[in-house]
Formats: sequence, structure tokens, C-alpha cells
Amino acid sequence: MSRQIATTLQKHQYIFFIAPAVVLVLGLTAYPALYGVLVSFTNLNFGYPTSKFVWFDNYVRLATWPALPQVLFNTGVFVGSVVVLQLSVGLLAALLLNRAVFGRGLVRSVAILPWVIPGIIIALMFQQFFSGSRLGIMNTVLSVFGLPSRSWFSDPVESMVVLILAVVWRGVPLSIILQLGGLQTIPRDLYEAAAIDGASRWQMLRYITIPSLRPILLINVIMATSGTLNHVDIPLALTGGGPGRSTEVLALSIYKQGFEVLDASYASTIATVILLLNLVLTIVYLRLLRARDELAS
Repeated sequence: MSRQIATTLQKHQYIFFIAPAVVLVLGLTAYPALYGVLVSFTNLNFGYPTSKFVWFDNYVRLATWPALPQVLFNTGVFVGSVVVLQLSVGLLAALLLNRAVFGRGLVRSVAILPWVIPGIIIALMFQQFFSGSRLGIMNTVLSVFGLPSRSWFSDPVESMVVLILAVVWRGVPLSIILQLGGLQTIPRDLYEAAAIDGASRWQMLRYITIPSLRPILLINVIMATSGTLNHVDIPLALTGGGPGRSTEVLALSIYKQGFEVLDASYASTIATVILLLNLVLTIVYLRLLRARDELAS
């Protein structure tokens, strides 16, 4: 019996190497997530010493929140725009950096700089760039062409556009890294054979590059979606949700409810909704990929 156990352990000895990492990840992600879901069923408020279970009262309160349609619309526009732009710009940059051009190594190094800059710093940079005063860099550029200065953060649409640009600029390097790594795994023989058959660059991109990158693009979409849904630092520092609620997204609502109103249970309720959105969107992405693979086969 002991020999069988020893043999089994020897066959699965890799478990001993990954177990600490699994325990650490579960402790830092699964436990806080489950605790947050539990708190959403209470009336916990940092301003009061005690709390009790109120079951689904917070979810009813969220469903009847007058600002919910506006916040959901903002979140949809924000997440959808960021994901599409991040993947598109990342793919274009990855295609350019995959070519054997002079200074490619330097450009690759510079391209990942926005990813390592803290989100607060990026927000302050864009705030200065689009400042409504004459000191704003964008208004200075407009004045060179004889155009009037604009108060970028006073207009709801322009504020959302600036916010999207800031988050895209921060997230594009991750897309470049993922997609450039995927491009380098595609055999060059496929492109050479396609060139011999007379395929154009667009046909190579459509029938070779994109299908080969599909798993990488799926990972990129999932990471970009979940990351943007949970993005709070740049919206908080750049627009603060204003003007009005025109740029307030769900993640920013969590911060406001938890740290400004001190309503931890309501903030946890919104966080639970975001968690469910992440799970649903991930399942949808996986099913779409599986359906495309089945049609292709």
C-alpha cells in the first residue's frame, strides 16, 4: 500500500511545485471575491460598528438606482471602445514590429513603457495634455492652427473620448506583447506558399494571420475586457465620473460607495455584479471561439 502511494506521489510530483502558487492565488483572489459576495448580503457600513444580513435588499436597491441606466451605458461604451481600439491598435503595431526594420528592438522597448507607468500618472499626464486652459498642450496645438481652445472635461462626449484614449494608451502595450508573440509562432512557410499562389497582403492577413492568432486574440479580449471593467484609477483621477455622471462607470461607483459614502455592502453588491459580468462575457467569448472552430473544421 505504501509503495502504491509512493508511486502515485512520484507520478504526480509536479503537484508539490504548483501547490504553493495555487494556494497563494486562491488566497489573494478567491477568498476576497467570496467575502465580497458575502458582504453584499449584509448592511455593512464603515460608519457603524455592527452589521446584519439583509439578503437581497442591496440588489433591489441597485436595480432601482436612478443612475443605473446611465452608469451601465457609460460602462458599455467605455469597455467596448477600449477593447476594440486596444486590440486593433495592438495588432497594427505588432504587425509593424514583426517586420525586420532598423531600430525594431528599441521601438519594442519604448512601446511597453505606458504599461509600466502607474495609472494615476497616466491620468495626470492626459489631464495636463487636455487641460482647458491655455497651458493645455492640445489647446496649444489648436491655437497654432487658429482654432479656439476647448474645455475638454466640461463636455460629456469629449470627456469620455479622452478617458477612452488614456486607457487605450495604457493597455495597447499588453496587446502588442501578446500579439507579437503570436505572430512570431506563425510559420513563414505559410506566407511564402500564399505569395507563390498570388495572395495579397490583405488575403494573408485574413486567411493566415487572423486565424492563427485567434487563441491569442481570445486571451487578449478576455484580459482587456476584465481589466477595463475593473478600471478605477484612471477614471477616478482623470474625470472623477464627471461632468455629472457622464463618465462614471461601475468600477468608479464601487469606489464612491465604498470610500466616499462608506457603504461597504452596496459597494460589494456592485463588485459582485462586475464579477458576474466578467464570468458571463468570458463564457460568451469561449463559446464564440468554439463555434468558429467548429465551423472552420
